[in-house]
Amino acid sequence: MGSFGYGGTVDDCVKEVLACRGSDAERTLKYCGRLARFAGEHDDAGLLGFASYYAGETYYLLNDGEHFFQSITKAVSCLERSKQWELLARAYNILAIASVNRGNEPIAMDYYLMGLSVCKKYELYEIENMIRLNLGNLYLSNGQYVEAQKYFEGSLGCLRRSGQTEDYYAILTCIYVSLGSSYMLRGMTERAQSYVRRLQEECLSHIGKTEQLYALCFQAQLYHRMGQIEQRDACICTVCREINADMAVMDVFDDFYRLCGLLLEIGCDEGFLKVSGILEQLVKQAKMVNLQKKMVSLQIRYYRKNRDHDAYFKAAGVYYELSEMMERENRYIIANMLGLRSSLERANEKRREVEADNIRLQEKSETDALTQLPNRFRLNEYSETAFERAKRGQKLLAVEILDIDYFKQYNDHYGHQAGDACITAIAGQLAAMQNDRIFCARYGGDEFIIIYEDMTEAEVYGEAERLRERIMGLKLKHDYSEGLDQITISQGICCDVPGDETKSWDFLHTADRMLYQVKEKNRNGIAIGHLDGPDEKEHI
Repeated sequence: MGSFGYGGTVDDCVKEVLACRGSDAERTLKYCGRLARFAGEHDDAGLLGFASYYAGETYYLLNDGEHFFQSITKAVSCLERSKQWELLARAYNILAIASVNRGNEPIAMDYYLMGLSVCKKYELYEIENMIRLNLGNLYLSNGQYVEAQKYFEGSLGCLRRSGQTEDYYAILTCIYVSLGSSYMLRGMTERAQSYVRRLQEECLSHIGKTEQLYALCFQAQLYHRMGQIEQRDACICTVCREINADMAVMDVFDDFYRLCGLLLEIGCDEGFLKVSGILEQLVKQAKMVNLQKKMVSLQIRYYRKNRDHDAYFKAAGVYYELSEMMERENRYIIANMLGLRSSLERANEKRREVEADNIRLQEKSETDALTQLPNRFRLNEYSETAFERAKRGQKLLAVEILDIDYFKQYNDHYGHQAGDACITAIAGQLAAMQNDRIFCARYGGDEFIIIYEDMTEAEVYGEAERLRERIMGLKLKHDYSEGLDQITISQGICCDVPGDETKSWDFLHTADRMLYQVKEKNRNGIAIGHLDGPDEKEHI
C-alpha cells in the first residue's frame, strides 16, 4: 500500500513507515504516531489500522508486550472496518506468534484460525502459507503429527501458488523440514528421508547458513532414529561449529531446542553447552519468558544428569519465577483477547446495521412506493439479465406490457385516491403471480411489465389469460368505461428466442405494438407477436 488518497505529508509518512519497518524502530514509531494522529482527526479507520499495525509490528520486534498488544488490538478492528484484508491476516498471524512465545497456545490457535479464514476468503496465498506453516508447527510441538502434516502440505500448496518470491527457498526449506519431522515423529523414517533428499536437491544451493543448520538439526535427529551414528555426529559437528549468536536462529528455535534434547540424550555435553548457551543468550535478549523457561528446563535436566545439586536448585528457583511471570503474561494476553473480541463484535454489529440500512435503501430505490412492485430501475436491471440468459441458452423469452383500460376516465371521475387504489389492486394480482420464471414490475402510470422466462408460448398465453380473468374477478366498478362497466386490462406480448442481432429493447417494442393493436380493435384483450413480423394471436 503506497497511498491513502491524501497526498503530501501523509503519503510521505506512509512511505517512511514502509521503508523503515524492521530496520529503524524509532523512525517507524515516529511516523506511525503522526499517521495515527492524522487518522484520528479525520476519522479514517484505514489509515489508523495501517499505523497501528506497523507500530504493533515494531513493538513486537522490540519485545514491548504491553504496547504490542495495545497497537495490534486497535489495528485489527480498524483493518476489518476498512477491509485491509492482507494486513488483517498479518495482524492475526503476529498475535498468534506472540501468544505462542508467551506460552498461551490455545489463544494462538484461535488467532491463527481467524487469520487463515481471512486468507482463504480473499486468496492471500503468501500469508496463508505462513499461517499454515505456523499452525502445523503448533500441532507438531503438541504431538498432533497427522494434523500437522495436513497444514504443512497446505502450506506447500500455497507456496507454489504464490510463485518464486525472494524467500521462496527459505520457506521451502522450512516446509520440507517440517514435513520430514512429522513423518519422523510418526516412525515413518523412509518418508522422512525423502525430504532430506529434496532439501539437498532443491534447496541447499539457494539458502543461507541459518536455514542450512536448521536442516542439519532435522537430519541429525533422523539419523539418530535410524541408527546412522556417523551421519548424525557429522551433522551435529557442523551445527556446533557454525552456530553463533549473530544468526537468526530464533525463527527456527524449536528445531535447535530439540537438537539440545538430543545432545543431552547422547551425552554430548560440549555440544549441548555450546548450542544451549547461544539459545539462552538469544531468548534473554528477546525477553521471551516462555522460551527462557524452556531453556531453564533443559538446564535442569543437564544439572540433574551431572548431579550438580547447587546449580539444579538454583535453576529450579529461576524456573518457578519464570512460571509466575508467565502466569501474569497469560492473564494480560487473555484480557487483550477478550478486549479484541468485544471490539470486533461491536464493529461487526455496526457493520450489520450499516448493511441492513443499505439493503433497505436499495429496496427503496428498486421498489415502487405505491405498489411495492419492482420499479423501472429494477426492471431495467432484471430485463437485461433475463435477456442475456435467454440469448445464451437460446430459450424462449416473453415480455408483456399491460395497461388499465380507460384509466384516465376512471381517475378523472373517481379521483386520484381511487385511482391509486385501483393501481394497487392490479399490482396485488401481479405480485401473486410472480415466481422464479415470472417477473412483474410497474412501468409507470397505469402500465405494468411482465417478463416470462423459459416458458412455451402456450404457457405464457395461459398465464396472461388467467391474469386477465383475475382482474375481471375483482369487479372494480367503472361506470365511465367505453367497454364493460368494470375495470379491465389490455395485454400486448412479444414471445421469441433472441437472435445474435436482437436487443432487449426489441421485445419491449414488439410488445408495445401488440398492445396498440389490442386497444385499436377492442380493449380487454391479449395479443401475442414475434420479433420477425406481424404474426400474432389475439383474444378478445
